[in-house]
Amino acid sequence: MKHLDLVQALDNKLNDERLEIIIQQLEQLGIAYSKQQYASGTNLIVDLGHARKRIGVSSHFDRVQESAGANDNGSAIAVCLDIIRKFKKSGNDNLGLRIFFFDEEETGLKGSTAYTKERGINDLVGLINMELVGLGDKFALWPVDEKASGKILNTFESVSKQKQIVTRRIDRIVTNTADHLSFREAGLQDAFTITCISDKDLEIAQHYFRALALEVDRQTLVEILSKAPVFEHYHKPTDTFNRLSEDSISMTSATVWETIIAIQK
Repeated sequence: MKHLDLVQALDNKLNDERLEIIIQQLEQLGIAYSKQQYASGTNLIVDLGHARKRIGVSSHFDRVQESAGANDNGSAIAVCLDIIRKFKKSGNDNLGLRIFFFDEEETGLKGSTAYTKERGINDLVGLINMELVGLGDKFALWPVDEKASGKILNTFESVSKQKQIVTRRIDRIVTNTADHLSFREAGLQDAFTITCISDKDLEIAQHYFRALALEVDRQTLVEILSKAPVFEHYHKPTDTFNRLSEDSISMTSATVWETIIAIQK
């Protein structure tokens, strides 16, 4: 099954339906999962391997009502499921992974906040969260400044360099926040979000930050961002599977997986 076939299946589905599609995929793979029910939603969690400390890899399955939900965040769901497939194929139970499919990211990080408040972070090495990983040939790591360091962050950058994939640390959040924040607020500093971007996105980002420094009005900032490929269809009905790249999703999955292997070694 191609990654984009899964994203297509998720497009425009209700959040509960998207959750059920993920569960169906896990059951077809013979992978055990658990649900964390909290006041207003449900998180889906998959533990893999037997290591005491686990590397977290996360996505969210909810979408904003006006969006088809392909790049945000069907693309990340596809990567998480592919990481699970890679783990199963590897047969390496010495790895320790925890794959998250969070609910209600779009309405205030409710799912990830519920997780950290109830279960904490003590058994996690760190967290790679994913947002909009279906379009582009480079990685933005955010919010990560030049002084930031961490086992997972540094390894991800090293693996990307070996694969000749450009990474850019973005120290400010361009639009909304993401689920890594819940983990950072709980004390897990080696937690960040990756987004696939292009040269055009980097060009627009520089324009955006210059405008931000000049304190231009919000509407002008929105217009600037809308010209970036990664945000052209963000939170819009046009965020559909056919606008995404199979190569971008595969690139993300391969880099995350190789980061996990490198840390284990």
